[in-house]
Amino acid sequence: MKRVFLVCLLMLSYACAPVVCPGEKEVRSRYSEDTAPKNYEAFTSLRYGILRVPIYIEKSEGKYTIRSPQTGTVFLKDSNLCVNATCLDLPVNPDGLIFGALLRGDEKPSCSFGTITFERDDQMYKRKYIFSNGELKRVELTDKNRDRILILEYGDRSKEGYYKRVKASLGDMTFLFSVDELKRR
Repeated sequence: MKRVFLVCLLMLSYACAPVVCPGEKEVRSRYSEDTAPKNYEAFTSLRYGILRVPIYIEKSEGKYTIRSPQTGTVFLKDSNLCVNATCLDLPVNPDGLIFGALLRGDEKPSCSFGTITFERDDQMYKRKYIFSNGELKRVELTDKNRDRILILEYGDRSKEGYYKRVKASLGDMTFLFSVDELKRR
């Protein structure tokens, strides 16, 4: 009887203990939205099957200029893309794609077997950021209005601190976002 009581007491104390993930602070500081460079130029491309679209991204003082042969020049501030009078709230800005700078600080952590997961639920998207051994591996963005999931899978990080390839999947469509060259200014 005493053993049963001790086991129940141990389980209760474990269930009420706050979640402390090893390496959580390091991951939060390394992948914070504030860690991306303030100014840079990126020569990137977006691939879908055999199609390849070159994209030029310039960040200057928190504003982005995006150019491609198909769309012309588009301006982006934070994650708000405005074309003419129409504005869209994008789930990830270029810093999140290129540098993995995604965490705001208000995400809830959970951990298991070398994996740390941060979750945030805002008005439009439910976001899940998955890190393995301190490295960003996967982001799941659920559009709550359309009930669709966008999955971003991050490859290896370069010595310069950016991701050379990010695979994006939306339903049965898969895109590959590549950073061909990056210049910090």
